[in-house]
Amino acid sequence: MTAAAVDRLNDGQRDCLRLVLAHLTSKEIARELGVSPHTVDQRLRTAMRILNAQSRFEAARIYAALDQELAYQPLIYQLPLVEWGHKNGNQEPSSGRTRSETANKKDDSANAESGGAVDAMERSEFRRRPLPVPRFRGEKNRLAAVERLGWILAIAIGAALSFGGLISGLEALSRLKG
Repeated sequence: MTAAAVDRLNDGQRDCLRLVLAHLTSKEIARELGVSPHTVDQRLRTAMRILNAQSRFEAARIYAALDQELAYQPLIYQLPLVEWGHKNGNQEPSSGRTRSETANKKDDSANAESGGAVDAMERSEFRRRPLPVPRFRGEKNRLAAVERLGWILAIAIGAALSFGGLISGLEALSRLKG
């Protein structure tokens, strides 16, 4: 197989092969691309013939392997995570100055004792609690059973306090009136 075979595939066939590699059925691929399942099957049969594959999944694997060879590869690899401090410990993470330089100067954002605002935030014991409702469509509830019970209890107490405040407010209004 060469790159010439991949060049013969049209965009619709390439899209179908990518979705087959994601283990989607013809109906799911059709819904995703906005075409009929028959069109998806036709595109996959043509792609299988072009790539000389026995099955749609084999054609998808062949396409993925050839497409990966043709894909752009960056020349420089960068780590996804940035290191905050240097290993020797002499340099501040935020300013790039040495600790001896920052010890003599007062700076609001980077103090030599605390290591800067970033370190202070990292050391903070405040942790954001996950919400009991999904923020995005299709997001799953990842709360543990204890966290769920805690949210239920917090909502129940909040509702009781709100209802009590409403009742006491109505009672105060009725006393003013009569």
